[in-house]
Amino acid sequence: MILIVIEACSPHDTLKQIKEALQIFWDKNGQSVGGKTYALVIDGASLKFALEFPCKPLLLELGCRCKAVLCCRVSPLQKALVVKLVREGLGAMCLAIGDGANDVSMIQEADIGIGISGKEGLQAVMASDYAISQFRFLSKLLLVHGRWAYIRSSELVLNYFYKNIAWLMIIFWYQFYCG
Repeated sequence: MILIVIEACSPHDTLKQIKEALQIFWDKNGQSVGGKTYALVIDGASLKFALEFPCKPLLLELGCRCKAVLCCRVSPLQKALVVKLVREGLGAMCLAIGDGANDVSMIQEADIGIGISGKEGLQAVMASDYAISQFRFLSKLLLVHGRWAYIRSSELVLNYFYKNIAWLMIIFWYQFYCG
């Protein structure tokens, strides 16, 4: 992957670097130049300016065009704001994974939060929807347990309709019998 690094000290520089990245690495139709894949790396100081109004939609567009986005040296509030930007900007369901107290706001902002219990304590686990003991169990959680949860939900809906029909039929039978 080719790295796109955003490091700026002012809002104007941040906006300039994001616009340059969009113009240099992609054509006007949104196709990558040369068919290459890109990764965005943005530091905390630049992210502070990128999450403000003039840069916000461009940051979302740049992040969507990249295969990976890495936000380094960011505060817990900035993590939550990035999740909120993606969730509201794309209208997508977001998953956040964290292992410490600094990830709690990000986990709570996401639609689904996964906490990893570890050396940093259990704050992320306490704030999350799902808890795992190690990062390697994430694929099993998503693929196996996610599928099982989907199957259970679909069976619950069918049982709910069956239960309601059974209760209504008993009421109708009782009314015909008594009336």
